[in-house]
Amino acid sequence: MEIRSLENTTTEELLAVFNTSFSDYIVPFHLSLEQLELKITADKIDVKLSVGAFESEKLAGFILFAEKEEDGKRIVYNAGTGVIQEFRGQGLVRKMYDYRLPLFKERKTDVLILEVIEGNDPAIRAYQNLGFKIVRRLLCFNGIIDIKEKKSEIVIKEIETFQWEVVRSFWDIEPSWQSSIPVLDRILQDCRILGAYKDEQLVGYAIYNPAVRKVYQIAVDKNKRNQGIGTQLFSAIGEMTDGQAISVNNIDDSSVNTAAFLENTVGLKNWGSQFEMKKELK
Repeated sequence: MEIRSLENTTTEELLAVFNTSFSDYIVPFHLSLEQLELKITADKIDVKLSVGAFESEKLAGFILFAEKEEDGKRIVYNAGTGVIQEFRGQGLVRKMYDYRLPLFKERKTDVLILEVIEGNDPAIRAYQNLGFKIVRRLLCFNGIIDIKEKKSEIVIKEIETFQWEVVRSFWDIEPSWQSSIPVLDRILQDCRILGAYKDEQLVGYAIYNPAVRKVYQIAVDKNKRNQGIGTQLFSAIGEMTDGQAISVNNIDDSSVNTAAFLENTVGLKNWGSQFEMKKELK
């Protein structure tokens, strides 16, 4: 078994192993080539940084890595780990991490981060054995937006000049990797950025990607909550979806009001949860 970079592996080859390795996952799923390409772009995956385990030149397992710098820290994210069933039990995940750790240290990486489905106990134990610790629980929602309420004093329109320093003041919690600023900056041109205005003042916003029907961020001014602003933002998104389901993933479970709002007001379902795990390298 040889461990090496995925830079010379085709997306088609990666797709085949990705779908095979996740076919019996705790939450089985299957990607098309276009969906995998979108994931590579959206998650900021670096194929040169990513690694694979090869048996007789055939890919048997992989870890997709992405990297960002935020708040003075260099962070590496595991955007997906998969091993074909027949090669499991050989410690390939540890071997792939061991292969990459010298490079991470050389690049002065501060933190390794990943998400794992709650209930996937073998994976959780494997990452804990590698030194990762659970830092928070993230809730995942999907479904068809079902909103009847309309607030005429709230005006929803697209934001033309988007400034992170303005909307960041609306946050209660830091977003997970896929919804973080360095990652979203790469795909904002593909998203609809909606602003909620009351008396011509920005009081809330949402970032929605119609290609994957995903809401990456939504937040309301802390001094303007419980006034139907979030409801109207989701109502506007609902008009864009033509009755199709959307997803809102990785809501910190400490945000109890947000979870209740998504279920009770927007009509989405909490289909599962993930643990965010981190390993400090310094």
